[in-house]
Amino acid sequence: MARLTCDSSLRRNCLFRALGDQLEGHSRNHLRHRQETVDYMIKRREDFEPFVEDDVPFEKHVTNLAKPGTFAGNDAIVAFARNNQLNVVIHQPNAPLWQIRGTEKNSARELHIAYRYGEHYDSVRRINDDSEAPAYLQMEMLCKNDSNKMKEVKPQQGEFEADEIEGETEDAVQKVCNASGCSDTDLVRHILEVEDYSVESAIFAIIQVNEVERIIGAEEQCDPQSEVQELCSRTLLEENGNGSRISGNQSLHRGEIGNNGQARNKNQASRSLKVSKKQKKEQQRLEKKKRQEERHRQKVLAGKNNCADSSRREMDSASHITLVKTMEALNI
Repeated sequence: MARLTCDSSLRRNCLFRALGDQLEGHSRNHLRHRQETVDYMIKRREDFEPFVEDDVPFEKHVTNLAKPGTFAGNDAIVAFARNNQLNVVIHQPNAPLWQIRGTEKNSARELHIAYRYGEHYDSVRRINDDSEAPAYLQMEMLCKNDSNKMKEVKPQQGEFEADEIEGETEDAVQKVCNASGCSDTDLVRHILEVEDYSVESAIFAIIQVNEVERIIGAEEQCDPQSEVQELCSRTLLEENGNGSRISGNQSLHRGEIGNNGQARNKNQASRSLKVSKKQKKEQQRLEKKKRQEERHRQKVLAGKNNCADSSRREMDSASHITLVKTMEALNI
């Protein structure tokens, strides 16, 4: 579908309106595009002057071209493409595509315009695309026998596609198991699915899981609370035993009993204080370690989210591209 009206008031600005619509999604900046194109031609005079008509001086040519309403042709398209480092593809009825290359980059953006009615340019878009978003069209070169090849290959794809995907998945599972040392293949498959079948991300995720499990196991084995309870129980048993012996021994003097009781109370208080300090210190150490692990985990998740967002943006951009299939194109 071609967009832009054929109204006579717009016809002489049609080229820069069409290019602006392709580039930005609208044609309101056509005067700026015209002026930037003229400025580029003046700076690269040696590239464009040989193609100006002999009876028109270059200065007059670019002066006229800078005026709104002046028809612009191939030299302006070449200057626009080079100035913006992109390629411009020209569609004509019953003719091969013309591609004006403004850069040698393979991933360069393409602007597609239609040349018809003898002197009019339109912006080429998908059917029913009346949005104000830039047009993302890209040529796809086909061989003349591609249609026959597709017919021959298509039935075969259905037969082997499932086996090929399953084989690739098993290969990825084996790689993750070998690298991470994890033997739980169900867990590996699940993590691969979550990580969009990225072997590197899955290995890293499994290593993180193993590390967390190791830390939790170590904490359970070295629980300071259980140590304190065991120590307190041992202290109470010793005191009960000593108390029985003291009450059963009638030959001890009351003063000795009082002194021994005070000494035991002091020792008990001292031990309790030491245990309390040790417990508090151990608790602080564990809390600090957990905070560090949480910060590390958040940093890892943030990195993954950034990578995922970046990949998603690239996929979204790619999903907007419409392929323009052609058998041949002439380069300028």
